[in-house]
Amino acid sequence: MTERETLYVFRLGEADDDLTPAFVVDGRDYPDDEAVRAAVGAARAALGERRLIADFETSAAAPEAPRSPLPSWPEWRARHLERGEPIGVRPRPEVQPIPAGWDDMGRWLEQSRSWLDAQLAAAAGAVPGARVRRTREAEAHRIGPGSVVLAEERYQTDCEYLAVPPAGADAGTVLGQVATALHAGGWTVEALEESPGYVTLPAARAGYTITAVWSRRNNAVRLTGASPVVDATTFEARGGAGGAAHV
Repeated sequence: MTERETLYVFRLGEADDDLTPAFVVDGRDYPDDEAVRAAVGAARAALGERRLIADFETSAAAPEAPRSPLPSWPEWRARHLERGEPIGVRPRPEVQPIPAGWDDMGRWLEQSRSWLDAQLAAAAGAVPGARVRRTREAEAHRIGPGSVVLAEERYQTDCEYLAVPPAGADAGTVLGQVATALHAGGWTVEALEESPGYVTLPAARAGYTITAVWSRRNNAVRLTGASPVVDATTFEARGGAGGAAHV
């Protein structure tokens, strides 16, 4: 694949893992491979000079392939770099300060991950004879967009388990066993919510949630848990847990 057969899609954002397509360098717009390379180099240099977080992806651009709806590099450059229209993302600071509560938040998320996983495992294991497996590892992840201001980023821990009870088990019995285990663990368990395909048991404790959903079709219960959503400022006030619950 030559440069003139290549489509470069440049992506911009405020975090390396949260980028959105912004403009293209389409090799079909240039007379030769060297001109394509020059355009790509100019785009990379212009973005780098402005400390914009960016990368690009490449794909084949066959002569008959439809054109991208994104603006071309010359169009995007004229609009945003020459006429000064807002780009929509902020540049990475020369020095990115670490918020005062950042490290405390990281420790809290790690402890939250372990605690939530144990709570879900115990609730799923309360169903006698059930085959229990973790279907989604407990992990902390960012909620919402990335930001060049770390204090603006929000994080949460979540996890999921599946419990398949012995044949013949019914929703009321299984969810009752889960509810008993959750209540004994200090959770506030709400009333069952029924729909044609599912029966749902919600529970909460100190900002955490666990939702157990019985599938009428599969005769199994899926338990999903989530922590409160936090950011670094949650932990600044007291240099510790701040407003986030630690259970």
